[in-house]
Order: sequence, then C-alpha cells, then structure tokens
Amino acid sequence: MSERRHDKLLGIRTIGLRDWPDDSDYNRYEATPYRALEHLFTYYSMEETDCLVDFGCGRGRVLFYIHNRFQIPVTGIEAHDVTYGEAINNEYTYRHKAKGINAPIHLKFGLAQHYTIKPEDNCFYFFNPFSERIFKKVIVNI
Repeated sequence: MSERRHDKLLGIRTIGLRDWPDDSDYNRYEATPYRALEHLFTYYSMEETDCLVDFGCGRGRVLFYIHNRFQIPVTGIEAHDVTYGEAINNEYTYRHKAKGINAPIHLKFGLAQHYTIKPEDNCFYFFNPFSERIFKKVIVNI
C-alpha cells in the first residue's frame, strides 16, 4: 500500500522532508516508511501495558500507526515548531478516524534530551532524529 494511502487511512499527512539549518544537531524530518513499520511489527509486538515514546516524532507517523495498531499510550517529542504544529493537526484529524481508541496520545514540544522519562515509558523509538551527542544524553535519561 502506498504512503499516501496509509496516511489517508489514518487521517494524517506525514509525507515530505524538512531540513534543519546545516549547523544543527538535528537531522531532517523524514517519516519512517510504512513498509518498514509493517516489517518491524511482523517480528515485534507491543503489549497493552507498553507505553511508547518517539523521540523526534516529526509529524507523528509512528505514533499514530502504533496507536492505531496496538491501541497503547504513545508520546511524541518534537523540537521543530512547524513540524510540531503539523503533528498537532494530525492528532486532531486522526482522532476523528480513531474514535474508538481510548489510549492517550501526548505530543510534547521540546528537546529530546530534556524529556523526563516517566515510569510507565518502556518502549523508545528513534529514526535518526539527532546527532550522536544528543542521542547519548537521551540514552542517559532513559
């Protein structure tokens, strides 16, 4: 199934790229391909007690895909203001398509290394969102 068709089924818009300035510790926005998510979840399953945090969630593709597929709580951390706004818009339209799913969705604007890990956060997703320096700080927090 195409990227656009998957997005349409979820009621979201996640296609496209967005670059940061060249001197940034953050990598460009580029959504994880749905095909990769489908492949991952043929081998890996989420439990109802899991709570996913996506660092550098972008427009929220992974969040909404996992929320829809596994109906678990998800949190997305995004530091680019325009991209964060797009994720908020996607949450609004997604919720209209996924009315029967009660698990919470939390979108947080800010730097990944400043996110306070909650005791229930037990699954963490990264799709090349930032430099090794930032990644090390996030791993220490986890």
